[in-house]
Amino acid sequence: RQSSYARQLSSLRCLIMGPPGGGKGTLSSRLVKEFSMKHFSSGDALRGHIAEGTKLGKEAKGFMDKGELVPDDLLVDVVLAHVSDVEAQTNRWLLDGFPRTVTQAEALDKAFALDIVINLDIPHDEIVERLRHRLVHLQSGRSYHRIWNPPKVEGKVNTAV
Repeated sequence: RQSSYARQLSSLRCLIMGPPGGGKGTLSSRLVKEFSMKHFSSGDALRGHIAEGTKLGKEAKGFMDKGELVPDDLLVDVVLAHVSDVEAQTNRWLLDGFPRTVTQAEALDKAFALDIVINLDIPHDEIVERLRHRLVHLQSGRSYHRIWNPPKVEGKVNTAV
């Protein structure tokens, strides 16, 4: 159920930033539910373009297959194309994991007016402790935690989300 405050907002274009293991995914799932938003990450955008076999996806996959980082200009194109697709459906979205560089931030700022930016500032020691127990299923991107959110069956991905 959406809060009365959430219903009053005509748009909610949000960005969440923070270190790996900082709780972006956990907080994002709560925000998406409370404010009826579409959540996606730069990783979702990349995986989507690769799965669809788009020109951008094929180009990005070439770098990833070689173990290289996707260059800023290509990642900007991939993510902004994805944000545009989401924007065509709803103006209530939460972007996670982008931007990571000044160039990416400038491109996002030029393309979209954000309503809220959330920056999670988590102590380094806490991040190390969280990541020490993290498990990630590479094919799906699904993340688990050995203590707080273990897979139902050791070594297997949960089939229900």
